[in-house]
Amino acid sequence: MANLFTYRIDNHGDNVRPKSILDARSQQRSGELSDDELRDVEDEALVEFLTYQRHLTLSCLSDGGYRNADYRSPVLSSVSGFARVPDQMTASGLGVWRLTGPLKQRTPIASDDARFLLDHTGFPVKVKLPSAAHIAAQTYAEDSYRAYPGAAALGDAVAEILHDEIELLLELGVKVVQLDNPDFGAYLTGLDHPELSFEDALQIDNAAIAGLDKDEDQKIALTIGWGDHLGAVDTPRAEQLFASEFDKFVFPYHNDAAAAQNLPLLVPNEKQIALGIVDADSAELEDIDTVMARLDLAIEQHEYDRIGLLPNKGFQQAAYLPAKLTIEEQRRKLEHVETFATMIWGNEA
Repeated sequence: MANLFTYRIDNHGDNVRPKSILDARSQQRSGELSDDELRDVEDEALVEFLTYQRHLTLSCLSDGGYRNADYRSPVLSSVSGFARVPDQMTASGLGVWRLTGPLKQRTPIASDDARFLLDHTGFPVKVKLPSAAHIAAQTYAEDSYRAYPGAAALGDAVAEILHDEIELLLELGVKVVQLDNPDFGAYLTGLDHPELSFEDALQIDNAAIAGLDKDEDQKIALTIGWGDHLGAVDTPRAEQLFASEFDKFVFPYHNDAAAAQNLPLLVPNEKQIALGIVDADSAELEDIDTVMARLDLAIEQHEYDRIGLLPNKGFQQAAYLPAKLTIEEQRRKLEHVETFATMIWGNEA
């Protein structure tokens, strides 16, 4: 079994949804299925997905985003004050959401889903959430002023909600909470968001996890990019980011440009890193010698017992967008991650 403190073989999350869920959602939208009937279908698919992950010998198991429309949905669908803008999409094909009023949590963000996972497996459970700063940057616009005076104030409000949810997840026994903020990939190459500065984003995401009590085998991770921004690194910003309160940092390491950023060198030794070594958008399996050369570089700069491996991002980050890989191709990619872990750690992976 994998080292429970490092979680060496990981699944980024947001996995390819099975046909049963896609069909059930379509039927629910048309009124053919009730919400409870949809959840029954999701429950059955999730039990199968837990078995799928066990066979892949993953170090921690997730729900693959099966219940979510996209990776931001846990917050956007559970907190009133956000609304989707009809017929508008981002450049990456995601639905556009905007702040429409003061925030108030309506339903559990992830705790109910975490309970389901914990009830159906004895293995470590991982929960993936969008970060507070990412939600603020994605949803704040000039006409949001009446609710909050700026994106930073909105981020503070989201961080307060997320802090309480993460605290509950840790109390329930979730072993890994992963917050995704791909905006940091841009920040680290010197790019600034028009609504939210790097400093504000870092302060907001730090606030979401500040002062939380964790057991030794409980980790809070931050995803800082999926490989969209692979230019020269702003070293002072990177050092500020990696000095934050997160236990673990997840970043892309799936091609030469990602490896050239040399981010492992900047992560303090007391922190863990998770390297996204396979491309979640391509079915082609990576060349073993090429990946091992990149990993050798990372291991030279960062103690190998603090490293975990995973894909560079989720395989299907929005259920309403076509998956680029089939479920079988996804499985081969995750098996490829397992292969590299075994080459490094042997039976201890």
